Amino acid sequence: MTALKTGLLAAGVGLAISTAAGGASAETLIEGNEFLPKEYSDRIMAGENGLEKMSDAEQARGLFSKFVVWPPSYAKLRVCFMAGSDATNAAVAKVASGWNDVANLSLKLDFGNLEKPRRCDPKGRESQIRVSYDKPGYWSLLGQYSMVYAAQNEASLNLEGFDQIPNPRMLYTGDLKGTILHEFGHAFGLMHEHQSPKAPCSNEFNWAFIFKYLSGPPNNWNEDTIKFNLQQYSGDDLMMTDFDAASIMLYSFPAEYYQKGKESTCYVGRSNTDISGSDTVTVEYMYSADMAARTKNFGQARAQLAELLKQAESSGTKAVGMDYMDAFFGAKGVAADEE
Repeated sequence: MTALKTGLLAAGVGLAISTAAGGASAETLIEGNEFLPKEYSDRIMAGENGLEKMSDAEQARGLFSKFVVWPPSYAKLRVCFMAGSDATNAAVAKVASGWNDVANLSLKLDFGNLEKPRRCDPKGRESQIRVSYDKPGYWSLLGQYSMVYAAQNEASLNLEGFDQIPNPRMLYTGDLKGTILHEFGHAFGLMHEHQSPKAPCSNEFNWAFIFKYLSGPPNNWNEDTIKFNLQQYSGDDLMMTDFDAASIMLYSFPAEYYQKGKESTCYVGRSNTDISGSDTVTVEYMYSADMAARTKNFGQARAQLAELLKQAESSGTKAVGMDYMDAFFGAKGVAADEE
């Protein structure tokens, strides 16, 4: 599937993409190409820029890849729904639970009652993943970014228009099923396959077209935002699996996004609809059933951040805007036996 860190997934910065036209049919729901809402990407970029100011940019970027991984204090992620009928929410929950079927995971998705999934209550128990249907597009924040960069009254994952599909059974198959698995993959912390350093996509993109298209309405993005969403990740600490064209995390861009159009290695006519073998390897690597290994990886990442902060303090540079240690390594988590 994607990038593996030596002990952690190199998921990089936090985006997830897709869009919906908002109609009731599967076909119209799958068309389009929108991205993470700008207010979210702005928050993430501000957080990352603050860390980069404290250290060598490449050293800081190596830490971004570790921030998205849920700490070992999480045995499960509480998922809630901000809207939708019980039937729609149950269908989404049951499809997303496909990630729970991946063998040897120490982290699971928890929807409460699968037949009547948990509803969001900003004043109640904390939910790590909050699903909405009324925002533009299909997207999810990456891993821990769902908690750090979005409040309990804000969605962390959106499936535009899924609550308008007249027959929720449509969600169990095809592109709709694939979209659900894709977005919940992001919620686990998986990055896009096209941004993996092992993927050829960055070299195959028609950047002139992409910049012109995304800088115009309705997106009106600047160059930094476009690069944030599409550019390949880099870093010496990344260990990659080979590019996987079958990965559930490979997004289907329009042919115009590529220099070779439909002949591009990265072009897929329709998005993948199942978790691939390499997807399984990646998520098992991130959340190994061997808790000693998972805890060791977490401790190493925490120590790296502590060293970066120490170096910054000795040079007179302080963190800007947030307490990175508390935000990414101080979570209480959710025990397996918690409701």
